Amino acid sequence: MKRTSRMTLERQQKWYDTHRRSIELDDVIYEPFWRVEDVRSSGNVTKIAHFSTPNRVMHLLSQNELWMYLNLARNRNVVEIYEQYAIPLDYSIPIAKELGVKHPVYVGSKQIPIVQTIDFVSTLADGSLVAHPVKQESDSLRERTMEKLAIQHAYCDLECIEYQLVTSDELRTIRSENLENIYRHRNAGQFVEHLFRSWLTHLASHLSDNRHERMSTLLQHSAVSSGIDFSTAVSLFYAALWNEQLEMDWGQRLKLEKPASILGVYTL
Repeated sequence: MKRTSRMTLERQQKWYDTHRRSIELDDVIYEPFWRVEDVRSSGNVTKIAHFSTPNRVMHLLSQNELWMYLNLARNRNVVEIYEQYAIPLDYSIPIAKELGVKHPVYVGSKQIPIVQTIDFVSTLADGSLVAHPVKQESDSLRERTMEKLAIQHAYCDLECIEYQLVTSDELRTIRSENLENIYRHRNAGQFVEHLFRSWLTHLASHLSDNRHERMSTLLQHSAVSSGIDFSTAVSLFYAALWNEQLEMDWGQRLKLEKPASILGVYTL
């Protein structure tokens, strides 16, 4: 745990070096600058498995960060996601001076600048980087918050990182809720690939025959046809949605008692 009592620049630099090394070395699991246990928060902090790297845990410091992560993780153009991505003080202090804003310091300290972090920096398939600061809509309009975001934006410009501020209003959607509900099932089909393909074929047939049945009924039919139990069929259904082997109307809450036609479920 990063304790902030008796904070020194040397201690921060040690943390930053560890963080930066985990980005630069392929054989080291990424270490976010801030971890869940480092931050006092009255909000919803979350540890969640990384979408592709075994044994890596994402450290998300709010509900909005969780929803942002889920939307990034399902984006097929995103190949890596770094949370709590640190800006070196060698950059942020001169940037703050150039902008004419006060660099943030540790609470109770008038002298020790605190390392600034960007909520998410993602690597895209073409190798480019995109930064996603995530803020409450109301908070993003506060003068002090805008000053801190200006430091992040200027750093991204210097490092050729695309900057995209995302607010809570953009993230608080039914789609985000649905992604949260199905995320833990994302790999279900990989463990039983042959069974998954057979089940998906059966479900597609039942969907074609009667799209106006409840989704739960169609999943029960697919379970019987595939020789599996209902809960396994549900898990495979969620995996198929996550991996875009099925599509749905993401503006609909994913309630299995709804007809497939209302959910907009169809095979791709």
